Amino acid sequence: MEYTFKENIDSKEYNEFIRKQPILSFMQEEAWGKVKQNNNWKYILCGIYKQKKLVAACMILIRKALKKINMLYIPRGYIIDFNNEELLKFMTDNIKELAHKYNAYIVKIDPNFCKSERLYKNLEQEYDCNYTNNYETKHQNLLKLGYRHTGFSTNIHKNFQPRYNMVVPLIDRNNNLLTEEEVLKSFKSKFRYYLGSFHEKRGVSFETTQDKKKIKNFVEILKYTEITQGIKLRNEEYFNKILKHFYNRAYLIFGKVDLPFYLNFLRESHAKEEEIIEVEELINSIGDTLTVSTALLLLPINQNIRMSEYLYAGNNLALPKLNVSAGVCFEAIKLSIQNKCYYCNLGGIDGSLKDPLSIFKSKYNGIVFEYAGEYDLIINKKLYYGYKLGYPILRKINHLKNIKRTKN
Repeated sequence: MEYTFKENIDSKEYNEFIRKQPILSFMQEEAWGKVKQNNNWKYILCGIYKQKKLVAACMILIRKALKKINMLYIPRGYIIDFNNEELLKFMTDNIKELAHKYNAYIVKIDPNFCKSERLYKNLEQEYDCNYTNNYETKHQNLLKLGYRHTGFSTNIHKNFQPRYNMVVPLIDRNNNLLTEEEVLKSFKSKFRYYLGSFHEKRGVSFETTQDKKKIKNFVEILKYTEITQGIKLRNEEYFNKILKHFYNRAYLIFGKVDLPFYLNFLRESHAKEEEIIEVEELINSIGDTLTVSTALLLLPINQNIRMSEYLYAGNNLALPKLNVSAGVCFEAIKLSIQNKCYYCNLGGIDGSLKDPLSIFKSKYNGIVFEYAGEYDLIINKKLYYGYKLGYPILRKINHLKNIKRTKN
């Protein structure tokens, strides 16, 4: 056999390899493995060599499922040519052996390719094919090797990663990078009104920072999202790890309101009395500055088709008319443009495309990326089907616990 498989390959070699990939998800970076690593998760780096040259690789997360039983999860992996049946088979055979070594009942992958890419405003028309090249061939190659496709779910919570993502295109149809002005013009005209001078006139400003001291403020704003959506997000330690391991590529973005400035604007504009009173009360209770909105953006490491990731966002429920969250999102898009990204991924949406997230994110001329979904390589059938039956129940129990914890 001309290929050689190695476990625990050198970090430097792995990172050099992934930097050269035309398409890459941050979830296959070693940095993501370091962020996820804790008592229940650990990671390993694996690679396939051809004549001593690295030709395929993956970052594998190993997760405890039950006592002495694990699962292998390869998020947005493998980093491989899925069209190459021989290479894919060699990877699969060696991953199976690795699963037995780590006493895993399953290997789960959700590859970094799409079933479709369509403009939200015209879902009947394919947008481009950067992520959908040879989808059917890749899909069938996995099925032929024994991977079980878990289905084309539209539920945002069904899979480990949402199958549907709303992505802002920062390129034209020929993959030429667009300017900030060109991207802005692609947004809906009514929506553009709320960006730029609209905020400036009302005392809204934006801060982009890598300062870890700002994480506490970031997490405080995220709590509003926890309350409104009934979910439990991450703690300060987790976001410290992101800023540490994605050094110089992870940014916190804040949208702030100069309350006295805004109050003066309202008075000069003869605004409604209740709006003026609301701002006066805010000044009396918190002072002159209110942080209304925040987000976390990751910049990519690879060199070609680059996608930034808008990972977490939180919004204070005060002063909704200012639409500060729209400005925060646009700051993330501008940062992506400055760093020569092809796309800015605004994150998961429901496959119905009628949920509030879809509607909000679509205003940025969004493309709907429908990822291929999850493929399971079953190692132990009894454990696999037993866990498959019990996991939804456990997930529902944990969801209810999180709601209760958030309310308290």
